[in-house]
Amino acid sequence: MQAEIARRANILTDGKKRIYSSRYALSSIVFCGHCGDIFRRIKWNNRGCKSTVWRCVSRVLKKSSGIDCPARTIKEEVLQAAVVTAVNDAWSRKESILPELRENIRSVLEEDTDQKIAEVDAAVKQKQTELLDAGRDQEKIDEIGDAIMQLREERQQILTQAAMRKDVKDRIEDLATFLDEQTQAVTEYSDALVRRLIERITVYDEMLVVEFKSGLEIEVDA
Repeated sequence: MQAEIARRANILTDGKKRIYSSRYALSSIVFCGHCGDIFRRIKWNNRGCKSTVWRCVSRVLKKSSGIDCPARTIKEEVLQAAVVTAVNDAWSRKESILPELRENIRSVLEEDTDQKIAEVDAAVKQKQTELLDAGRDQEKIDEIGDAIMQLREERQQILTQAAMRKDVKDRIEDLATFLDEQTQAVTEYSDALVRRLIERITVYDEMLVVEFKSGLEIEVDA
């Protein structure tokens, strides 16, 4: 959780730092389909009529950003309704979506990390033996040393990729669990639901694209 907060606190879009507030689940996950910048939550008071809207930051700050973004202003209730619609769309099609999610989990788990690590470790051990046998041949020592460094970097990459696959697996499993356990359509918006399931929402002129953390994308007319 701390890593996610730190990531969102330092979001950069085209070199511009955007401040993230954890108060609202939609903060930093709503993006502009025109310029790619994030949308900001804004309180409007138009002739005594108060409302909450989301607007592209490049458009809001066009004097400093230098970008005259044509992105539309979208009411908060429209964004929230799109989340509910996307979740219910996924839930209504769970009979077809669940097998796909489980197949994706199986594909993610196919990689044998332990075997790869064992092979790299064995290669490092072999190089270390060669290093002992190299005597005073500095050229050979340098060559073997470089090979060992490359193997260690490869080992770290394998571990990093394994961690990423685990994260993907967890995200897919969480959506599968939600769809499997949900007994009825969602009736109202929930920040908790967004934080659990939604990765990104992209605002276009005629629709919103809701991307789940599992990678599933659903288009919503809004």
